[in-house]
Amino acid sequence: MVKTSSGMTVGRLAKKYSLSRSTLLYYDSIGLLSPSKHLKGEYRSYGEEEEKRLAQIYHYRKAGIPLKEIKVILDSPVSGISGVLESRLKELNEEIAVLHEQREFIFGILKSGSAVQSTKMDKAAWTEVLRSSGFSEKDMEDWHKAFERTHPERHQQFLEYLQIPDDEIRLIRKWSSGPQRIQKIQQASERYMELFYDFFSILDRLGPGSTETTKRALASTSGLPQNAKVLDVGCGTGMQSIDLCDGTDFHITAVDNWQLVLDKLKENAEKAGLAERITVQQGDMNELGFAADSFDLIWSEGAIYLMGFENGISKWKESLKSGGWIGLSEMTWIADERPADAAAFWNEAYPQMKSIPENIAILERQGFEVVKHFVIPQSDWWDVFYRDIQAAIPAFVEKHGESPEVQLVVESNEKEMEIMRKFQKYLGYVFYVARKK
Repeated sequence: MVKTSSGMTVGRLAKKYSLSRSTLLYYDSIGLLSPSKHLKGEYRSYGEEEEKRLAQIYHYRKAGIPLKEIKVILDSPVSGISGVLESRLKELNEEIAVLHEQREFIFGILKSGSAVQSTKMDKAAWTEVLRSSGFSEKDMEDWHKAFERTHPERHQQFLEYLQIPDDEIRLIRKWSSGPQRIQKIQQASERYMELFYDFFSILDRLGPGSTETTKRALASTSGLPQNAKVLDVGCGTGMQSIDLCDGTDFHITAVDNWQLVLDKLKENAEKAGLAERITVQQGDMNELGFAADSFDLIWSEGAIYLMGFENGISKWKESLKSGGWIGLSEMTWIADERPADAAAFWNEAYPQMKSIPENIAILERQGFEVVKHFVIPQSDWWDVFYRDIQAAIPAFVEKHGESPEVQLVVESNEKEMEIMRKFQKYLGYVFYVARKK
């Protein structure tokens, strides 16, 4: 460790604890760890007391304690620590209870072993085995959610074993992982899904974003080679794919599982004279199938939530060259406080949503150095995406009538807009730009 009379710089202190510089800057911004003094310009200096405090923070984070509660412990260690640790103990007991429920679930099935062994197993047979073992619809749903959260790859394999069609597997995994926009999906009929896709098929953007935001994130990369190979995962209509081509010589492979939006992207690429630089490919982001070290840059705006942030990074990084870049926008808690109404909505819509430090830690754990992160502006939500949703609702209702499924599509969108309008200070999309070590 290199020290001077002024202490350690933010970079040196971060490196010692295998953290990013941006993590320490974030700790400073929330009052968790501030430098002992500021030197000329923006330089920060950390002394021995600050280093001891960071060691404690590091220790408590490994125990799974949230940053807000770590601050309580460190600022009032005598009165605060017991309450925080009791809270963490409660969380651990709840996790143990979930594992216990899964064990009982499997035990119940094994007690019906003769039924399992004597039946050619498919979806209908599996469902009948569960029902005969005393499991309710909610028990089955909870089991799928736990399976997807803990072992997504095995969940996929199991559903394939039951000979369930690919489209239905994607649907089951989406509601199991709590996707951002398909709420109450476990009660949804095939008619609902038809309506859901019909509604979004007319939108230019399938999520928040803008040309300015895409270019701002791209500007944080450096050293990309000529004719860099880029993978755009969950590309949707591909507005960002076209933006990535502007002023570059990139060759982009744009992947999505919805053929309709790929057709739109192909048409738009041809109009922009980019048909030879943008290749569209229908595929599942869970199983992209590209060879290792195929791409210089992997990009995904607003789509990685479908897999879960860490699961997506873990799978996609294998296709990224050493020293390559990844750019991701992800729904994120951007403040320590989580208002009850916002938390209730997003715990159902996207229970895996994490904070900025948690997502940075995931990227670092997966072998990346986070170079830049920023919250996308509110205009990225309201100027195009939500504006188009609001404009589309009347014609959608007029076209399909006021059935329960139509109302569910409309209400889920209106509720999300209400939550995002009211609680924009607490959550939003954050763009993360990182380099593979």
